[in-house]
Amino acid sequence: MPTSTHSTMRQTACGLTYWDNGEQQGDVYVLLHGISSGAGLWAKQFASQTGKNRLIAWDAPGYGDSVALASATPTAADYAHALKAVVDEAGLTAFTLVGHSLGALMASAYASLYPVDVSRLVLASVAQGYGQTEPEQQQQVYEKRPRLLAELGPEAMARERGPFLLGQATAENMLLVTQAMKRLTLAGFKASSYVLAHDSIDYYLPAIQGAIEVLYGTEDGITPPAGMQALQRHYVQMSLQAVPQAGHLLYVDQPALFDRLVFEQTQPGKRGNNT
Repeated sequence: MPTSTHSTMRQTACGLTYWDNGEQQGDVYVLLHGISSGAGLWAKQFASQTGKNRLIAWDAPGYGDSVALASATPTAADYAHALKAVVDEAGLTAFTLVGHSLGALMASAYASLYPVDVSRLVLASVAQGYGQTEPEQQQQVYEKRPRLLAELGPEAMARERGPFLLGQATAENMLLVTQAMKRLTLAGFKASSYVLAHDSIDYYLPAIQGAIEVLYGTEDGITPPAGMQALQRHYVQMSLQAVPQAGHLLYVDQPALFDRLVFEQTQPGKRGNNT
């Protein structure tokens, strides 16, 4: 596992696994991966933040060694409730929550449900969900990725999908993508695909009162810049930051700039209760 030299894998009582670098200094960051990845894709961040900040990155329910959710038709709120178990067992109070792609949808759900926990919200390459689209499109979205995994297997899927996810498809970056996809499970992939197809970030963002930072790759063809700009027009508390020469996996493509934007910003005070 790529993060193993800079972190320790832990498991909650309910069977969720997460990687924790155990730093006792700096700030605390909780990292949520996207639909086709896992905790291992944050390897560059774990390496850069050694001795600086505490990082916790989960394998979402049904990913890696994490137990799956009880429901095969979950919402982002179900993942948020699962994340709360990790947060509580890790003894976290206020932290920066960073969500990438589908993890951004989950992070938004968490911030709307547990606002006191989240001192800062950072969303990257935001997957907004298809919950407000036609049923036919929802079904296509739901079936697409699990079908690829079932037909190709994880390594072949990584070879096919990797170049579309990355702006810098180097051998090192492709290896990270392949290692992450090798830990996908079909059941977990189906459940998260259901969230992508049937949920929407617009169900959660209106409840969030504090600032929302959105980072996006200028070369992202999965969640294109135009989609991020359209999202910002609906939410006045949202700021946008472009990451040049980066694709969908911007934190893999341009880790130095991503790390500066995420880890070197001053943390604001705690969010107030949004009720």
